[in-house]
Amino acid sequence: MESGDPPATWHGLPLLLLLLLPPSHEGWAVRHTLPRQRTQDRPALHLSNGPGQEPVTIMTFNLTKIIKTSSSFEFRTWDPEGVIFYGDTNPEDDWFVLGFRDGRPEIQLHNHWAQLTVGAGPRLDDGRWHQMEVKILGDSVMLGVDGEEVLHLRQVSGPLASKPQPIMRIALGGLLFPASKLWLPLVPTLDGCLHRDDWLDQQAQTSASVPTSLRSCAVESQPGIFFPPGTGAEFSLQDIPRPHEEPWAFSLDLRLQLAAGSGHLLALGSPENPSWLSLQLQDQERPLLHPFAWMAFGHKARGWTWTGP
Repeated sequence: MESGDPPATWHGLPLLLLLLLPPSHEGWAVRHTLPRQRTQDRPALHLSNGPGQEPVTIMTFNLTKIIKTSSSFEFRTWDPEGVIFYGDTNPEDDWFVLGFRDGRPEIQLHNHWAQLTVGAGPRLDDGRWHQMEVKILGDSVMLGVDGEEVLHLRQVSGPLASKPQPIMRIALGGLLFPASKLWLPLVPTLDGCLHRDDWLDQQAQTSASVPTSLRSCAVESQPGIFFPPGTGAEFSLQDIPRPHEEPWAFSLDLRLQLAAGSGHLLALGSPENPSWLSLQLQDQERPLLHPFAWMAFGHKARGWTWTGP
């Protein structure tokens, strides 16, 4: 669409781009080079179902039937903070959280033996697949990353089969109580993908909810694919090559994959006028994957041009 009204003069002014995306095994399994997903594997699960903090799926286990006390999975993300999984037998006095803070794994737990928050291991928010394993052996909880033990907590647990409540819940990508109950505040929502997962003892699993994530993990992971809400990028138009003859133009091309719903996609403007152009999704009924392209003509040009589906 075009407008005949002349836009604000852009020459020499910085351009602000604001993105507002709407909302088992004994021992460690060494896997330094992770193979591609096999056809018989289940599809990778996206751990976020939108702007909320609810889990994408919940599994329930009968601890009186459990034999294997470890869980493993492969995980990738560009997001530096959020919850991978939460487990409990009682949300008041027996719960466990594995998440990310500043891109590194973090464990928070609360039970009769210990109440603590501890982080360890390398940064994993690099968009690559990493194998993670959590084991309970005796009174210890151990965390392994890519075949290496990065954390060993002693005297923090007891045998699963002896817990007062015989049912354990494991929730992926969220919490089963308010985030304010965590020992150290953490934003639960995590933009990441999980596959090749093996949770505790499958013979003891009693139920699992249907995954509710609206996002897909099919897109190839690469730098620039993750933009947290409120991300801003600033450009100086003086640094952008442009034709020697008037008029010149500034263009931007994006390919967006969005969940269903409504929300702001982005806004274009300058520090003096932050609302030159905004793009908003209204009442989208299903996920979409479309290219968007628009061109903003500046200097002595006379209008806007936007193209898209």
